[in-house]
Amino acid sequence: MVPVEYLAGFVDGEGYLGLARIRRRNGAREYCIRLSIYNTSRLVLDEIRKTWGGTMSAVARNLPVWKPSYALIWTNAAAAGLIRKIAPFLVVKSKQASVLIAFDELIRAGRRSRDPKGRLLPLSLGELRARDSVYLRLKQLNRRGAGSHQPNKEQNSTTPSKVSAKYVAGFIDAEGSLMITKARAKGPRAYRYHPRIAVANTKRDVLEAIQGTYGGILAYQPARDPAWSPSYQLIWTGGRVRPLLSSVKKQLRVRAPQAHILSQLILYESKSNRPGSGRTLLAPAVQGTDYREVLRRRIKKLNRRGLSR
Repeated sequence: MVPVEYLAGFVDGEGYLGLARIRRRNGAREYCIRLSIYNTSRLVLDEIRKTWGGTMSAVARNLPVWKPSYALIWTNAAAAGLIRKIAPFLVVKSKQASVLIAFDELIRAGRRSRDPKGRLLPLSLGELRARDSVYLRLKQLNRRGAGSHQPNKEQNSTTPSKVSAKYVAGFIDAEGSLMITKARAKGPRAYRYHPRIAVANTKRDVLEAIQGTYGGILAYQPARDPAWSPSYQLIWTGGRVRPLLSSVKKQLRVRAPQAHILSQLILYESKSNRPGSGRTLLAPAVQGTDYREVLRRRIKKLNRRGLSR
């Protein structure tokens, strides 16, 4: 069973909340509430679907060598119901959730007219304008460009001071990266290996909320294109990784294999540093490949974007 807080973190990282504007054959417009989450791991989306419903669909790949991607989609009443459940835990998409909940309440309060065959009649001009204003508001909130991410005091005031481990696990599964870095150290053929976890987002407030509970270093990343929003990255490395892993490891789904490898590295290095162990972290590779290098290659393979060869 997938906890609601995990799902909220996943939606904040890889989700979309908006209105779909649908044109009918007679030229009339209808508006459909839509909640979607995306991932290359069909297993985790299937697990979410078993708990929360939704319809699964495949997403077209930009490049043939990329892994297949999938979308789990909820619409109309099902979407509105799920948004109400996750709304108290959302940070990045809290505004979109509030707008859609208010829109759903407005729709529920009114009654649509039907023709003698039971078909919905077109919306009046006033109703169309009201729905279109909500559509445009959500479109603005969901924009990727720089104009959609201006500082907003209202948004900052609603950011929770603490976020749960379940939420952070969902956010890491959606937006995070777990890896092992390798750097040359002093001495011949000697290397340092460090565990590293990072999450990135254009919303600084969600990363600050995570940082307030789980630590990490917050870094600014300028946009590569003037039309894009600047991004922020929250990074844990070295000794900072272990406390975070101990909090979220059991809740991770997509990145559970990577978390297990990082735990193996941390355990190996802790044993290597014990007095009398006869090994140090700077021990050069001997026969075959250094165990830490084996772990690094394993996690690198898991993190590949392309198809497995």
